[in-house]
Amino acid sequence: MKRLFLSFIVAIGVLAGVVGALVWVSLQSPTWYVPPDYSDPSVAKLADRAEYRFNEELHKIRPEDEMWRIRLGDKAMNAWLSGRLEGWLTHDQEIEMPPEIHGPQVHVTDTGIWTYANVEISEGSPRPLGIKWWVWVDSGEFKFEPIAIRLGKLPLPIALFDNQIAKLHAKLSDAKAEIPLLDDRRVVVQHITHENGSIVFTCYTKLPNRP
Repeated sequence: MKRLFLSFIVAIGVLAGVVGALVWVSLQSPTWYVPPDYSDPSVAKLADRAEYRFNEELHKIRPEDEMWRIRLGDKAMNAWLSGRLEGWLTHDQEIEMPPEIHGPQVHVTDTGIWTYANVEISEGSPRPLGIKWWVWVDSGEFKFEPIAIRLGKLPLPIALFDNQIAKLHAKLSDAKAEIPLLDDRRVVVQHITHENGSIVFTCYTKLPNRP
């Protein structure tokens, strides 16, 4: 009986150690996840420059059959996300940033795009939550598939989120790989390349009234 009781105590101790380790791992962010401070003038300047360059490339006058590429790096994207995302969602997309999500950032690798944010899973207890996506273009539409999910550095089974992923797929099922311009031209994204530290869009510009 003593041995059985002792075994129970040891098992509880082991489980407590495992749970403690899992909690610790779930609170740890990847080393790259350090949201920049938008109040830093250098961060704001980088965000301004990234947005200006992106819009400049989109609106260049080009022959219709000319393929062109634009590369977006992690550092520039994260500077923009740190200070411009919320205003852009509210003004241009009429979407409000969920109040429980803080500091969204991205990190591109050649095996997919990590998106991380601090998420208040319970009130006053934010945890770093990350989703790794593979994004591509197929039949003129953006396609995406989550390939990994982590709470901090703790891997979670994707199957736990099947319902949420299905709803997201349904919501974005007709996301055309096109960006309309003010002069009625359209930028058509033909291909997406994932690189370590940047994402590359291969595009062409379609003239008005062209199918």
